[in-house]
Amino acid sequence: MSGERQITSMSGNKMAGIQCWLGDGQSDQIRIGHSFTVTSERAFEPHEHLFKINDMQSHIYQVLSGVVGVYNMLPDGRRQIVTFYYPGDLIGIEESESWRYHGEVLCRSRVRSIPITIIDRLLETEPGFGQAMLETLATELAEIREQLLSLGQKSAIEKVATFLLRISRRNLREGGNQHSLYLPMTRSEIGDYLGLTIETVSRNISKLKTSGLIHVLNKNTVQILDLPKLEELADGNS
Repeated sequence: MSGERQITSMSGNKMAGIQCWLGDGQSDQIRIGHSFTVTSERAFEPHEHLFKINDMQSHIYQVLSGVVGVYNMLPDGRRQIVTFYYPGDLIGIEESESWRYHGEVLCRSRVRSIPITIIDRLLETEPGFGQAMLETLATELAEIREQLLSLGQKSAIEKVATFLLRISRRNLREGGNQHSLYLPMTRSEIGDYLGLTIETVSRNISKLKTSGLIHVLNKNTVQILDLPKLEELADGNS
C-alpha cells in the first residue's frame, strides 16, 4: 500500500523502541488492526511553544526534526530545562490530564501530534506496544537520574562533559556517529539544562577544546576527539 505505513507486532521482532510502532512520520497514517487513523504534522520556528504548563493534554508529540526543550520556571525567575527531545523521541507519554512543564521548540523543527486515544488503542490491541512504552520510560528515567546526579554532585566541567557524552551515547543508540555531535541549542539553553551560566558553559567548552578532548567545528557541531578521556573527566577521574 503505497504511502501507508503498517505498524507490525514486536513479537519475534528484534526492533526495539516506540519508533517501530509509530514510524518516523513519513506518512500521516498509523495502522491499528485493520483500520487507519490520521495524525497531524506541523513545522515550528525557534522558541514557539508546543504546550505550556497546566494546558490540558489531548496529544503526545513525536519529534520528527529539530529539538524541543521541556522546562519549568523557578521561583526566582530562572529557567530550568528538564530535558531535550530529539528526532524520534515522544513527548508526553508519562503525562496525565495536563502538562506539568512548558515545551519549547529550540530550533526549526517538525513535530507530529498523536491523539492520546490512539496510544490507548495501541495499548489495548497490540501486546508488544506496552512493553515498548515501558522501555522508553525506563530510558527516560535513567537519563533523569543521571541528570540529578550531575546537577547535585559534579563540577562545571564534569557537567559539560557528561552533557556531551549523553548526546554521544544517544547517537550510538540510534545508530549514528558517537563522535560527531549536533548541538542546535544555544550555550544559554545548555546552561539552563546544566544549572550553569552561559559564561561558565562557554569557558568549559573552551577548556575541553584546549585539552584536546573536543573540536568545535561551528556553534552547532562538536567533534569528540578523545572519548575515553572525556568519559574519565565526566566520572571525576581526571
